[in-house]
Amino acid sequence: MTAMATTSNIEQALELARAEARALSDQLRQARADLHRLGIADQNRALVCAAVSGALGILCGVGIGLSVRRK
Repeated sequence: MTAMATTSNIEQALELARAEARALSDQLRQARADLHRLGIADQNRALVCAAVSGALGILCGVGIGLSVRRK
């Protein structure tokens, strides 16, 4: 093997490693984005549940207050 062929093989291997690193980096970036999206969806769901339960609590409190006041 000549020095030129060895250099060419090393450069090809280096290019392949760079391509794999870019692909893995893209996959990691996508996974982070997916997790972030899921986290936000869970937070929104929790906020909606809290708002609904708070509204129900207020309605029950007003209803009980009105019924006690009439007696």
